[in-house]
Amino acid sequence: MKRLALLALMGTLAWGVDFSQLSTDELMKLRGTVAPSERPAFRAEMQKRMQTMSPEQRQQMMNSRGKGQGMRQGMQNRPTFSTFDLNNDGKITPNELENVRNARRVEKANQGKMLRNAGTAPTFETIDANGDGTISQEEFSAHQAKRMNRR
Repeated sequence: MKRLALLALMGTLAWGVDFSQLSTDELMKLRGTVAPSERPAFRAEMQKRMQTMSPEQRQQMMNSRGKGQGMRQGMQNRPTFSTFDLNNDGKITPNELENVRNARRVEKANQGKMLRNAGTAPTFETIDANGDGTISQEEFSAHQAKRMNRR
């Protein structure tokens, strides 16, 4: 039944959707399924709604998406330090970072998806805060926290 409702909503995208007419729950169910031509309007509506919410409401909305939808899913799919530390030596080298990024691009391409934000991926030097040529667990965590706070 849920799939049928979602398909019906997606079908209306072909003729253009006034996203303001959908409930926030309906919008959240559409995340990741909106046609590229409709994404600017979808994002604008989501941003408009987020701006009118209190911090508590935003947090509640994010928590309610935790079962495989929305931002929570993106956070769960975010690579960890150990994803990049290929030899498990407690540090990430420039080669390890690039190898994992390339592997993720190939994996996403094979799934017919794009690696989100690949064009704005930070450079190795940006993450390597102390400039020692490797990224420690602390530098990695601090960088991820900083990026999340900017969003």
